[in-house]
Amino acid sequence: PHRKKILLSDSNEALSMLLADSLRERGNFHVFHAKDEDETTKRSTGTDLSFLLDFLLPHKGGFHVMQHLREDGYKISTILMTALPTHRVIEEAYRLGASFVLPKLYGKGVGRTDTRCTAQ
Repeated sequence: PHRKKILLSDSNEALSMLLADSLRERGNFHVFHAKDEDETTKRSTGTDLSFLLDFLLPHKGGFHVMQHLREDGYKISTILMTALPTHRVIEEAYRLGASFVLPKLYGKGVGRTDTRCTAQ
């Protein structure tokens, strides 16, 4: 059977491994991982590809990736993940073609391991 390809773009290695394992086990997906904008852009040239894309992706961010792909004519199903689900972020994600915005929840024992600025 054909497995759907998902490009998981997030710099948080622990969360990425958890999501990738869950997708493989429950959905029979083939999951690729990219940790920053450059790697995401390089791996996004395939067909039959969907994205799980972090809003705060290192370098220029998830919106920049979405805009770049849109300008290049790609129509890729994208779920944007964000720890900052503000109205502005959600509206911009849908304007750029996101299929869904998935809030990333962080609580006790689960959290960010990076030090990037969270204001965009």
